[in-house]
Amino acid sequence: MSTTTTTTDTLKLNHTAMFAKIRAGLPVERQHTQNLLECKDDMLYAWDSQENSLLAVNWRLAALEGFDVVKYQSLTPSMPQSFQVERVVASTEGSLIALAGARGVTVLELPRRWGKDGLFMEGKEKITCRATNLDALLFSNNPHLELRQLRWHPFSPTDSHLLVLLSDNTIRVYDNSVLRHVWQVGPVPMKSDSSLNSSLPTALMLGDLSVDFDIAPAVALRDEGILNSSTMTNNNTARDSLNHSRSLSRHLNESTTGNKNIQNSERIEWPIVVLRENGNIYVLMAGLDSQKPRLQGPLTIRPQSSDNYGLDSCAILVIPSLPPTLIIAESNGNLHHALFLEAEEAEESFNEVDINLDIHPSEYTVHVLETVMLELGLPKDDPKSKTYNCPIHLKRDYINEMRYFAYHNAGLHAITINFISELQRFIESDVDSDISPLSIASHAEYIVCTKIDASERINAVLGFVLLQMPSGVVLLLSSGEIISLKLIIDPKILVESVKLKEETEKSMPKLEAESELDRMLEPSFVDHIKSMLKRDVTQPILSVDKTSTPTPQESYELLAQAIEVLRTQYLMRHEQVRGEITKRVNTIKLRKEQQEREIADLEKERENIRETAHRLAERFEEISDQQEIITKKCQHLVRQAHTRLPTNPIADKEFAQEVERINKETKALTNAMQKARDTINKQTYHISKYNQTAKKKTFHLPERQEKNIKEILIQIAAEVDSQIRDVKYINQQLGI
Repeated sequence: MSTTTTTTDTLKLNHTAMFAKIRAGLPVERQHTQNLLECKDDMLYAWDSQENSLLAVNWRLAALEGFDVVKYQSLTPSMPQSFQVERVVASTEGSLIALAGARGVTVLELPRRWGKDGLFMEGKEKITCRATNLDALLFSNNPHLELRQLRWHPFSPTDSHLLVLLSDNTIRVYDNSVLRHVWQVGPVPMKSDSSLNSSLPTALMLGDLSVDFDIAPAVALRDEGILNSSTMTNNNTARDSLNHSRSLSRHLNESTTGNKNIQNSERIEWPIVVLRENGNIYVLMAGLDSQKPRLQGPLTIRPQSSDNYGLDSCAILVIPSLPPTLIIAESNGNLHHALFLEAEEAEESFNEVDINLDIHPSEYTVHVLETVMLELGLPKDDPKSKTYNCPIHLKRDYINEMRYFAYHNAGLHAITINFISELQRFIESDVDSDISPLSIASHAEYIVCTKIDASERINAVLGFVLLQMPSGVVLLLSSGEIISLKLIIDPKILVESVKLKEETEKSMPKLEAESELDRMLEPSFVDHIKSMLKRDVTQPILSVDKTSTPTPQESYELLAQAIEVLRTQYLMRHEQVRGEITKRVNTIKLRKEQQEREIADLEKERENIRETAHRLAERFEEISDQQEIITKKCQHLVRQAHTRLPTNPIADKEFAQEVERINKETKALTNAMQKARDTINKQTYHISKYNQTAKKKTFHLPERQEKNIKEILIQIAAEVDSQIRDVKYINQQLGI
């Protein structure tokens, strides 16, 4: 395996049997972007155009055990397709898969999964699945009818509601492959008639065909009094609108969980945002069972632009932020990021093209915040060269709501919308702040480039899918090459780590006195080098169709451009970084020499201080000894002076004699007490010894003697009792 393949194919899918089969059966028409790949949880699907079957493999298990061990399965639809499959779209829960092309739609029911590896029907190699072709007769009777877009309804209670946008400006709603509703979202295209002026309908229909739609977060019906008008003119109204959107989302979650009944579904509407080719945006307010949804539009787009926002619009995407974010894509590579807001007042429609439609007043407005321009292929130095245009396809990143992907004929872009996080902080903050300046611009990164010259030869993306846990992307190119890359789940992690580091550094106590050199070196040198190495342009992975050899002129232009990018974006910056590193090294050497000199001076000073301290310690000991001698002498002198004071000598003498006598008596009493303690101890010892001896001595009388003694005692007791009675009787007689 080559180094290039290893770095661009982390899952090593190019050498698997599944994608070898896909590569051998690629469709003949490969000059426009398709999506033949799909991923739902741990299953990766790919459409095999040669055998008209859907190949499936457990990619997580295969990544652990190897694709040689985990085999792919072939899911064959029970009904054949009379159209070329260009899109593979799985339902929200992954129970159904829609196989769609420009001329038809087939719904494929996936079999059950069981077994230790969780494969379909315990790993059966080939499985025939139940399939239903939707409105096959409609497409056969209308040769000019084409499919524009299809999406599974994200809140379908049965995971079976499919919305299909056709070129006749209708959205057809299917439930369990059965047509439920047909919603008109634009004027009906008029067939050309030679007897009539065909230029009028052609002019009216110019740019008024619906090209894409997406489903916004649900709202409650207006007549229930739940919706309120909102505006962005001040902070209070903006915060009320955002909080209102949050309450609606919570109401939606409560209504879509548990047992869903008809009343709840009727009280909830989903704004279906429809994009027309001329850039006009319409909203279709419809529930799952709405017979006559309310069509509103065209929505007012602010700020107004003289050249309009999308004369060649091709795709729209709704990100369910607060408020929802709209991404409007044009075929020239422009991406408009806008907020989907509630209008202050309902606005009437004045579009003459929609005069035959029942258009309701618009309850929403679109506020464009920024425009991101994508590079469709490598940039050309010649300003006169014609820019390349192609349809842009958008796909959300369901893990990170701030990021989405745009894939097209010229490769793949990853776009990060930074103002969504600012809106989130505005909602969560309790302090009123200004929401109008959203300063952080979005960032577009060119990941894979498949068009490197000015020719019409392209290497279109035939399949793009997002992997989750671990996060990554897989691309199938028209050349048959597979590109699998790993992605960072959330770029905010890196930003938050840098912020955490800065906050930690700020919280650490700094020294009050800093040298001038320290202040010069205080900024992070690593951050400085990173800022210098930061490039103005992104260098994508180049992937061209190897089946066709470019001309020498095209090869020379590519080499010259690569050399120019290498010189301006790499070598020049590396030279600047080398100069900064040299300057930094010289500064550090200078600081090191200065510190070495300061250390030598400090060592000398420490030796001097040590000698001085030793000398002072010895002197202190001498002074302390002399002070103690002087203190004793002073005390002796004070006592002698006190005895020689001119006081009453007789009283002092008597007091001294009394003290002496008390001292002698105290000593005598102490001796007597000691003798008494000794005597008590001896007596205690003898008593304890006697008690021990007495316990050992036991006396036993013979049984006969004991009996005689008891009889004698009983007789004595009886005599005593009789004598006591006699005495009492005598006392009574005598009256005593």
